[in-house]
Amino acid sequence: MSEQPVIQKQRGISAVWILPILALCLCGWLLYTSYQNRGIEIVISFNDATGITPGKTRVMAKGIPIGMVKKLVPDLGNQQVKAIVKMEKPAIDYLVEDTLFWVVRPELSASSIQGLDTILSGSYIGIQVGSSKNPRREFKGLSSSPPVSRDTPGLHIRLRAEKLGSIQTGTGVYYRNIEIGDVEKYELEGDKNILIDLFIKPEYSHLVRTKSRFCNVSGVQISGKLPSLKIQVESLASLLRGGILLHTPDQLKKSPAARNGHIFPLYPDYESANYGLPMTLKLASGENIVEGATKIMYRGLEAGFVKEIQFNDDEQRSVTAHILLDPRAELILRENTVFWLVKPKISPGGIENLRLLISGPHITFQPGGGAFKNDFEILPEPPPQKPLRPGKSFLLTSKDPVTLSVNSPVYFRNIVVGEIIDVDLDRSGTTAKTTIFIYDRYLHFLSRQSIFWKQEGIELAADVSGIKLKTGPLTRLLYGGISFTTPDKLKKKKNFAPAEGEKFILYSSLEEARKLVPELQPKGRRFQIMADNASSLSVGAPILHKNVKIGQIEQFNLTKDRQKVLIDCIVADQYRNLVNGSTRFYNISGIEVTGDLEGITVQTGSLQSVFSGGLGCISKPGTTAPRQPFVLYKNLEEARKSDYLELSVHLENSLDLDEGSPVKYKNMTIGKVSKLSMAANLKTIIARIRVDKKYTPLFRSETRFWVEQMKIDFSGVSNVKSLVFGPFLTFLPGAGSPKRTFMALNSPPYTEIANSTGLGLVLETRHLGSLDTGSPVYYRQVQVGHVTGAELDPSFRKVLVFITIDSRYMAIVRKNTKFWNVSGIKVEGGLFSGLTVATESLQSILKGGIALATPENEENGGPVEPGERFTLHDKAEKKWLDWNPDLVLMTEKKKSDSP
Repeated sequence: MSEQPVIQKQRGISAVWILPILALCLCGWLLYTSYQNRGIEIVISFNDATGITPGKTRVMAKGIPIGMVKKLVPDLGNQQVKAIVKMEKPAIDYLVEDTLFWVVRPELSASSIQGLDTILSGSYIGIQVGSSKNPRREFKGLSSSPPVSRDTPGLHIRLRAEKLGSIQTGTGVYYRNIEIGDVEKYELEGDKNILIDLFIKPEYSHLVRTKSRFCNVSGVQISGKLPSLKIQVESLASLLRGGILLHTPDQLKKSPAARNGHIFPLYPDYESANYGLPMTLKLASGENIVEGATKIMYRGLEAGFVKEIQFNDDEQRSVTAHILLDPRAELILRENTVFWLVKPKISPGGIENLRLLISGPHITFQPGGGAFKNDFEILPEPPPQKPLRPGKSFLLTSKDPVTLSVNSPVYFRNIVVGEIIDVDLDRSGTTAKTTIFIYDRYLHFLSRQSIFWKQEGIELAADVSGIKLKTGPLTRLLYGGISFTTPDKLKKKKNFAPAEGEKFILYSSLEEARKLVPELQPKGRRFQIMADNASSLSVGAPILHKNVKIGQIEQFNLTKDRQKVLIDCIVADQYRNLVNGSTRFYNISGIEVTGDLEGITVQTGSLQSVFSGGLGCISKPGTTAPRQPFVLYKNLEEARKSDYLELSVHLENSLDLDEGSPVKYKNMTIGKVSKLSMAANLKTIIARIRVDKKYTPLFRSETRFWVEQMKIDFSGVSNVKSLVFGPFLTFLPGAGSPKRTFMALNSPPYTEIANSTGLGLVLETRHLGSLDTGSPVYYRQVQVGHVTGAELDPSFRKVLVFITIDSRYMAIVRKNTKFWNVSGIKVEGGLFSGLTVATESLQSILKGGIALATPENEENGGPVEPGERFTLHDKAEKKWLDWNPDLVLMTEKKKSDSP
């Protein structure tokens, strides 16, 4: 019986429809996404579309593209070009009425460099988002970038200026040469002033206070007149594109912080900003007054300067000086303040304010009280001045004419201790009265026995012995003054100043006082000096020690045989120990000139010794009794010769040595060649040298001399001083008995030099290469020694290289140590194997070098003796470079094994 098929109906959607449904959903999602992210087209009109390319030029915001130019449409009727721009959806909300667009192109000018990134990427359209809420789709493009928006974080302020100068959009604002902001724009304020908008970066906004000052520092500012000419340049940037400087005086830094919209005045220069407190001063004439240069001074401090001078329309044709004062000087603007001009003055009484011949006159003042006032008239002469310091005044009387003036100093031992406050005559007119004021801290130097004398700037006297010229310190030379001494001061532990107004005699000079006052007669050590003649010496000529006067010549006498001159001298008590058995006296001309590579040195004695002669002396500490009379040497050099050690050095030739060539030891000059002469055999040259006696132990039978000359090679220049002063003699001390005659070597003793500073070794090689004296010796690329010289061996088949290993590295060298040449650069390899470039160091490239390596453990062969020979290989074997001995451990082991 056959089975019948059963037919059943399937319910639901067939699996075949799943794929079409998914495709339909995906297409729907893509359509929805495209709808959601669609942008919007806007129109931007530009006067010039140069650099804008459809499909390429983008709209950029903060470096991110937010739109693309799709099409350019010319609008010839309005002389414009319309750019159709497709903006992305996130930017739609910002397309409002006050949104701004402009084209960013590369721009290079003296004022700025802008859009440099567009050179490669092309021009783009910039955008500045507005604050309006009204949307807009058509915009007017700007020709340049707009100012920073008022909503931008930072400080937005304005400056009011009379003229713009070289300031322009983009000009920087500087504080201590740091750019803290820039000029956004400028515009006229009516028809008088210019308003300049500034933007200060937020991180610098705290620097601007309500009392801050801004000044124009654009380009180069020149003010004043010769010789008081001022030139100011703030920075190179301000020179090219202008600049504005922010300045807040110290006393105004606590003023409130500035707010947005605050308006500041723009000063034309820094000085106007720094001072700024105006006042006027009426003068009879503008002579000696320089605009921008003449200062207002008070007790050495600058309180202001003259900004401008204007003519007055009055009968006297006077002038008015417009002055800017430092704000700290505001307290002087009172009705009782008086002003006067300080300038150099030449009169029969002397020269006053000589220093102002260079710095120029200035205006000073005496502060007064009363109501506020800022316009004054200058006084023709300064008012009487009283010292502000505590002290006492005293009266000095003199029958001689007084050539002193008010404010001249009073000296005690060349220290200013007071000043002259008045010069007058008594009623009879025969006696000059000088009132002096001694400062309180110096009153104890005075007593009723004090002696005063006039100290003129220059004292010139002439007699049969010649001309005498005396000066004191430079200030005394310029201004003169009064000096005094108190003879009994040293005899008392305490001294009481005389009463106010005490009278004293004023002597015309110190010499007159010494003649009339017994207490001033000199006391000291007297002695005699014997000379061939008196030369230019005179009575009163000084005796100097290290340019300090320690005594003087009292008189001259002839010896009994009338062949010599005996000079009677005196040295002050405090210097009596300088006259002993080691003292040497010499004649001085007043000027001594010496020179070397560091320059020329000019030394003089006192000005008196230039005109009347004088004696100098050199002395060593000691108590040896002197043998009188002393010998007078011709000059300092001859006096020093008496302490020199005389040596003779024989040379085969002079090698450009000259008389005066130095003798050096360890690069220090210890003597010089005094004479060169031919020996009796007419084959050798004898150099007579003088060295200081303290170096006597260095000269023994084994001492070696040779001549050093300047040497130039790739490593540098050695003995450069010999280029100017010629070669010099040097030596290597040796042992043996003392010796005074030596035979110079033809070349330096390399072996002995090597052993003198460390371990001296000899390396044998077939060729010297670029090695030279001074070439370094390396161990693990650390310099441990150097080459001291090189020469051929006696067979002329090898080169002997002398090296020295520094003392602290002597343990490195063992009997089996290997040495190889690392001079220059070694290149090895082939076309297919590649190249290998090896060098020890940059120094070895320039001046050659030697490297060494020592085997490990017992293979090193033990320590070496000075002078031991080694082979200098051309290059290192690979195994040498792997040696790594513990030399410190081996050295300690050797010490422990020794009995």
